[in-house]
Amino acid sequence: MKISHILLVLITTAFVVVTGCGAKKTMVAEQPEYELDGYVLIQNNNPLFPIPKVPASITNEKERAIHLSKHFWDLFSFNDTSLISQPEVTEQGFVDYIHVLNYIPFKYASRSIKYMLLKAQENPDMYAHLASLYQKYYYDADSPFRNEELYMPVLETVLRSGMLPEDEQEMYAFQQEMIHKNRVGTKATDFVYTLPKGNWKRLHSIRSNYVILFFSQPDCPLCETIIDNINNSEVLKPVFSRNSFSRSMLTVLNIYPGSDVLGWRNSVSTMPQKNWINAYDRSRILTNNRVYDIKTIPTIYFLDKRKRIILKDTSLEEIESFFISKE
Repeated sequence: MKISHILLVLITTAFVVVTGCGAKKTMVAEQPEYELDGYVLIQNNNPLFPIPKVPASITNEKERAIHLSKHFWDLFSFNDTSLISQPEVTEQGFVDYIHVLNYIPFKYASRSIKYMLLKAQENPDMYAHLASLYQKYYYDADSPFRNEELYMPVLETVLRSGMLPEDEQEMYAFQQEMIHKNRVGTKATDFVYTLPKGNWKRLHSIRSNYVILFFSQPDCPLCETIIDNINNSEVLKPVFSRNSFSRSMLTVLNIYPGSDVLGWRNSVSTMPQKNWINAYDRSRILTNNRVYDIKTIPTIYFLDKRKRIILKDTSLEEIESFFISKE
């Protein structure tokens, strides 16, 4: 589901249309293009999902977005369960809503989510549907909107509501447990990894300013693509070049968490060696104890020298952006 064409406005009267995945295109009628930042979504053009107008008296951009987040669902009929099977209405409106939340402080976004779910309690079926949309867009591994911090108030509210069947309650409780593990800003949980020759070491013993913790497996085409992209990244090359015998600026810890150790050993010769540590989880503790929230393979974490998590469940592009911002 893409973000629908939504009108956005600056106080300067320049307009923007959001097309998909947050991409922006400037559109100003018979005027030169403007460099736009700080814009605020004010009107959805989906006639099937009307949203209240933001009063003209509210002129501050952040305040307009906060007001819209509070009232976005005021005209939505939570008791109309036919809307569940109309993704062009409900799901599209939901995507537009979470797009608005991107432009307001966390505390206001959290309040808005909780208030929206409170209103949704009018109908258990609609409540369950909206909870599933939050899971799809904020939690699922392949979602470009994935945001565990904003998913936390969803889980807190859903688990307190008593609105869902027991099996769904258990599912959301498990998700809550997992996203509280290894959160951004916390120290990554230490674990033992085993090298190809059988000797073992610990994550926390790696002496490197930055560590890319890469969970992968053999015969994984996407893993191979990411490995190749890391090695050929024009952004990371100068970072790797600063590695020396006495100092490591960036290290990749490539961990196989699976059980086919023989298959992994046979693949080691094809893996990069310089700047990389290739190892496996001999004790299977990562999987059996769910030490990390590995929703899918591959999964990437990015750590600093103290093994604090800078980026969780991230991508090469986000890691590159981190280093670009340091230049």
